[in-house]
Amino acid sequence: MVGRQLKIAQVVMFAQASASLGIWIVQLLTITARLDHNQEVAGSVWFVIVLNPIIVALVVLAAVSLRRRPWARGLALVMEAVGAVSALVSVITGFSQAAVAILLAIGVMVLVISGQRSARAA
Repeated sequence: MVGRQLKIAQVVMFAQASASLGIWIVQLLTITARLDHNQEVAGSVWFVIVLNPIIVALVVLAAVSLRRRPWARGLALVMEAVGAVSALVSVITGFSQAAVAILLAIGVMVLVISGQRSARAA
């Protein structure tokens, strides 16, 4: 059962990382288009462009190591919390579809926590 919970969490985390990478590419294209038209790009946008690939890399690292390394479970929980907060900000700023990301993050956290508890009991 433990392996199954963590395997599901891994699959969802890989999907999250793929989606974030896709969004990052769209953001890069948008920034390029704005710069090509001599439009300003806010400093917060540059921050997100730098931060997003780091988050993706950490989510992938946690997902890859989730079933083999105990520290990866903690990293997974932290990264899912970061993702949930980020998605909450998106919902508050008018992107209601980001609510799905919050639900996925909560789901992964539940799977990881229950996987940890089951592993300790075994």
